[in-house]
Amino acid sequence: AHRMYHGFDWHPVDASHVGRDVSVEVWGRTYAQQGTAMLSSILNQGRELLAAPIRLTGEANGEPIVWQDEGCYLLSADDESAVVNGYAQSQCLILNSSMRYEYDGSARWDVRILPRGLTVPQLFNVEPRPFIGWNLTQLALEIPLRKEGMTLYNTWRNQWDGRNGVTALRNGSGIMENGAIPEGGLAAPFLPSLWVGDENAGLALVTESDELWQPADPSHAVEIADSGDRWIIRLNLLDSLPRTWENPDIDVPALSYAFGLTATPVKPFRTDYLKWNAVHIDCFTKIAQDYWPFISGPVSAENPEPVIDRLCRAGVNLLILHEKWNTLQNNWNVPVQRAGEIHKLVRLCHSRGIRVIPYFGYEITSAMPEFGDVRDEVIWFSAGGRKNPSGWYRVPYQRANRVCYHSSWADRWLDGMLGCLDRFHFDGVYLDGTTTPCGCANPLHGCGYTDAEGRRHDTYPIFACRELMKRLCERVHARGGIVNPHPGGATIPFISGFCDMIWDGEHLQTRIRDEGLQTFSLEYFRAEYLGRNHGVPVQFIVYEFPGVWDFDMALSVCMIHGVYPRPNAITHPLDVMEQIWRITGAFGISDAAFHGYWENEVSLSDSRCKASFYVKNQVDGTVRMLLIASNPTTEDCPDCSIAVHPAALGCQRIASAFDALAHARLLLKDGCIRRAMPAYTYSIVELVLE
Repeated sequence: AHRMYHGFDWHPVDASHVGRDVSVEVWGRTYAQQGTAMLSSILNQGRELLAAPIRLTGEANGEPIVWQDEGCYLLSADDESAVVNGYAQSQCLILNSSMRYEYDGSARWDVRILPRGLTVPQLFNVEPRPFIGWNLTQLALEIPLRKEGMTLYNTWRNQWDGRNGVTALRNGSGIMENGAIPEGGLAAPFLPSLWVGDENAGLALVTESDELWQPADPSHAVEIADSGDRWIIRLNLLDSLPRTWENPDIDVPALSYAFGLTATPVKPFRTDYLKWNAVHIDCFTKIAQDYWPFISGPVSAENPEPVIDRLCRAGVNLLILHEKWNTLQNNWNVPVQRAGEIHKLVRLCHSRGIRVIPYFGYEITSAMPEFGDVRDEVIWFSAGGRKNPSGWYRVPYQRANRVCYHSSWADRWLDGMLGCLDRFHFDGVYLDGTTTPCGCANPLHGCGYTDAEGRRHDTYPIFACRELMKRLCERVHARGGIVNPHPGGATIPFISGFCDMIWDGEHLQTRIRDEGLQTFSLEYFRAEYLGRNHGVPVQFIVYEFPGVWDFDMALSVCMIHGVYPRPNAITHPLDVMEQIWRITGAFGISDAAFHGYWENEVSLSDSRCKASFYVKNQVDGTVRMLLIASNPTTEDCPDCSIAVHPAALGCQRIASAFDALAHARLLLKDGCIRRAMPAYTYSIVELVLE
C-alpha cells in the first residue's frame, strides 16, 4: 500500500516473521535478520548494501569471542513502527540487540552486552556451576559494506567550520571531513554521525555518546577499513576491561550502546523544490529598514520600483525572512506594532503569489519575560567551554543564548512557533540550527557525562532533535507548510529526513575565502550537498567575497549537481538567478530526468570540465535536453569539445542547439559543442535530439 505519512509519500511499515527470519519493509528498503542477532541484509533501492551480517568482534578471557545460538524475533509491529529483537551468546557473554524501525526507514538500535551468569538449574545446584569469567578486553562493532558503489563518506562533529577531526589515513596524512573514501580507508575520533554511500544511496549511522567507549587510540575510534572486496565501518568500542565492570559486587554488569541507523535516501526525491524561486532577505547581506517598509518601499533612491514588484518580475515565489522579522530573537511573541506590519507584509506577498516563511533559530533571548526562569535549565554549553558564552548582541538591545532541544524548551518552543505560524498565516518555517544536535554538557537537562577522572564530556542530543523534527514536520505539513532547516554542515538524514529542503554551505564560505577551492572537491560536494543520495533536496548558501568567490563561481559548481544557490539580495545576485530561473523554468526541469556528470554519456575533451543534463521525451518523438557544462576548477580551459551521444537516448542526431545564456543558435562541428571554459564558468545549452 502507498500512503502519505506526515506529509511525505512513505510506505507504512510492513514487518514479517517467517521461520527464523524477520524482515521489515519500508519505502525503497528492506531490513532483514536471517536468524541472526543483528542485521544480515539491507536491501536499498533493489541493491544489497551489506557484504556480510553486522557483527560484534572482540576478545574475552584471553580468546576471540565466538557468538553461538543466534536468533531474532518480531516483538511488535504496526503501520508506523516495528521492533525486532536479536540475541546470541558466546563462551562467557550474552548479546541483546533491539531495533525500533519507523516509517521513514530509520531505526533506533540498542546493543547490550552482559556476562552469561548462571542458569536456573545451576543456581539451585542441580547442574555444575562452572566459573565463567567476564574479562572482556576488546569489543568492536563492524558493519561490512559491499565496496562496489560505496565511494563517498560524510561525517559530522561539533565543529562550526566543518572540520570533524577526520585526520588519519593509513599513511598518516590528513583528510577532509567529507569526500571520496581514500584507498586504504580512513580513521577518526568519535563521530556522532557517519554516512557512507555514493550518488544514489548509502547508509547512515549516528550515536549520541562515547561514554562507554575505551579505544586504545582515541584518534582511531571510528574507522572505514579497506578489507578487499568490502569496506568495514568499525567502531572500536573497547580495548580494555570496561570500567563499569571493575566492581566485583555488581551482580549483572551491562554495557548498553544506542545507535541510529538509516539506509538512504529516506524517501522519494521530490523535485518540486525546483519550482521554489526563493530569496532570503537580510542574511549576510543586510537591509537598513524593517521588513514591511523595505518590501513595500522602493528598490533604492535611484530606482523607484517597489521591491515587491521587483521580486515578482524576477519570478520569486518564496520569501524567507531572516532574524529581524521579530523584535525578540527566535521567539513567537511579537510586539503589537511589529505584528501589524507582519500581517500587512504576508497579505501583500500572498496577493502577489509569494509564500512567506520566517526565521526561527536555536536561541533564547534576554528580552523575553521568562528568560531568568528558564535560562539555566535549557541553555546549551559544551564541556570544553561555552561558545559565545554571553550570546549574540543585536538590536533592539538584547543577548541570546543557544538552547539544547534535549531540554524542556523543545515543547514550549514548538507550541509557540506553531501558534505564531497560524497567527500570521506563514507558509512554513526556516530553521537555523534546529536540526544540528551540537554536543552539550548541561546536566540540568540530562546532557553530558562525567568520566572516572571527574572530567565532563559532551553528549549529542540526536534522538531529541529527531523527535522534535518529526513532530514539527507533521504539524507544519498538516498546515500545508514548508520545513526548511539550515544545519550548518550537519548532514544527518536520521534527523533531516522529515524536512522538505535543506539550505546549507554557510560553514564553507570563509574557508573558501581563506583557502580557495582546492580543498572543496566535487566528491565533497556530492557527499554533502547532492541531496539525491540522502532523499532531501539542498539549496546552497553563497556569501560573496569580491575577487575571490562569487555567485557565478558557485553556480559553476552547483548546477552540474542539480543544486541551485539561493540569492540573498534583491539586486545582485537576484539578477543572476532571475536569468537561471527563466531558462530552467521554461524547460521545466522539475518534470525532467536529471543525469549527473558522474554517470552520463556526455564526453568532454578536457577532464577538468563536467557536463550534466536534464532530458524530456516529447510527444512528437523528439527529445529535449538542457545541458549544463562548467569548469569547476581554478585553471582555464581555452577550448573544450563537448560531445552528446544521441544514441544513448534512443535518438540518431542532434537537430538543433541553442545557447540559452547568449540567446544564440550554436553550430556543431562533428556533432560537438566547442566552448572556451575559463575557471569557474558555465554554459547552458538547449538541444533537440531526433
